[in-house]
Amino acid sequence: MEGKILKSLFSKLLVIYISIILVGFILIAFGMSETVENYFIEKKEETLIKQAKKIEREYKKAYKTGVIDTDRINFEMEALNRYLNAKIWLINRDGEIYVNSRIEDISILDENLKYREINKVFNGEILKRQGYFNKFFDEPVLTIGYPIKLNNEVVFALFMHSSIPEINQTVSDILMIIIIALLISTLIAVILVFLMSKNITNQIKDLNEGVKLISQGNFEKRLKVNRKDELGELAKGFNDMAKDLNKLEELRRKFISNLSHDLRSPLTSINGYVNAILDGTIDDDKQDKYLIIVRDESKRLTNLTNDILDLSKMQSGELDLKKERFNINEVLINELDKFEDRIYDKDINIIVNFMKEKTKALGDINHIKRAIYNLLDNAIKFVDCKGDIEIKTEYKNKKINVSIRNTFGEIPKKELKHIFNRFNKLDVSRGKDKHGSGLGLAIVKEIIKAHDEDIKVTSNKNLGVIFTFTLET
Repeated sequence: MEGKILKSLFSKLLVIYISIILVGFILIAFGMSETVENYFIEKKEETLIKQAKKIEREYKKAYKTGVIDTDRINFEMEALNRYLNAKIWLINRDGEIYVNSRIEDISILDENLKYREINKVFNGEILKRQGYFNKFFDEPVLTIGYPIKLNNEVVFALFMHSSIPEINQTVSDILMIIIIALLISTLIAVILVFLMSKNITNQIKDLNEGVKLISQGNFEKRLKVNRKDELGELAKGFNDMAKDLNKLEELRRKFISNLSHDLRSPLTSINGYVNAILDGTIDDDKQDKYLIIVRDESKRLTNLTNDILDLSKMQSGELDLKKERFNINEVLINELDKFEDRIYDKDINIIVNFMKEKTKALGDINHIKRAIYNLLDNAIKFVDCKGDIEIKTEYKNKKINVSIRNTFGEIPKKELKHIFNRFNKLDVSRGKDKHGSGLGLAIVKEIIKAHDEDIKVTSNKNLGVIFTFTLET
């Protein structure tokens, strides 16, 4: 598996890197060759034009003296031939050409140097061209046509032909250097890509092993986070996921344990009392008492089952809300009245602090009643005997805020984070108060969440535990 990943990743990265290098070097080679060639040709043109101007000055001097020595002109041109490695032709308007020796017939140049190009120079323009001159040169040449003027009249067309193999050779050398650099870069790229792909593959291998362990139910695997790139973020994300899954697994075990406990207790009671009635252990006059206990335990099982089904429906988004406006203060008082006996038994001090304006809340009244009932049930369950329960409503940030506080002491932050989890029961309550299924607060959270509202819980020694949720007005 690792070999396949490495081969695939290596191949893809190699193709990408070599493609980038190849395209880059092609662009560089093209750009440099064009730049270098243009630079040298421009310099060559400047040199030839400079020499053409020098010839023009010499000819003007000879003309002023009235003596034009053709042999001397040929001699000087021959010297320039050797100096510039160029052929120099001086053509007059009669078609005479001076090239070391005199050539009478200009027609031999027709195949290479067109009459229109010669006329262009005689019209006072400087000709610049590159190409081949068959029968004269075996390689590309640079031709400069320069007008020789006397008294602002062109009397000669000076053509200087210089071969440019050194320019082509320079460009070829540059291309060779670029090719060598390309080969070296490709070799380095292959090595780097191999090392990179190997490093990435090792990280992927560790991640793959971690995923396999998680799929097998082992959430203890952690990856080393020694990178700051996307793979490092992926490893960190994996560790966070494994940590969360480990917590969920602990909660699942706790859920099963609590569910088993909450199911076993009433079932044990029901089974024991029914068997006792059937085998005659319980006298006839006492059977009604124990049948009432069996009925209550059955009701408790029914409520637990209903709560589990309702919570599952809520968490799957199947909660059907029928929103309407209702008086939140009246709902709170009506739900509080249902706990009259339990409040009396624990001698609880009830504090009501209601706002008088904006008491109309928007929501599904039946589900909100259930949420309030569960919060009050939780508050009464945990409040100390002769303790306080405060119910408060206020209008804040364009929302109705409902708070239910009970004196209890301080809940540790570690337990406070999981207070809305299913079957989350504080240790102090188990065995102390048999009311509730352990799903009440989880149901409250889902109801408020379905209304797109917020619920939060705070705890401190002085005030106790405060649950606060919001509703639209």
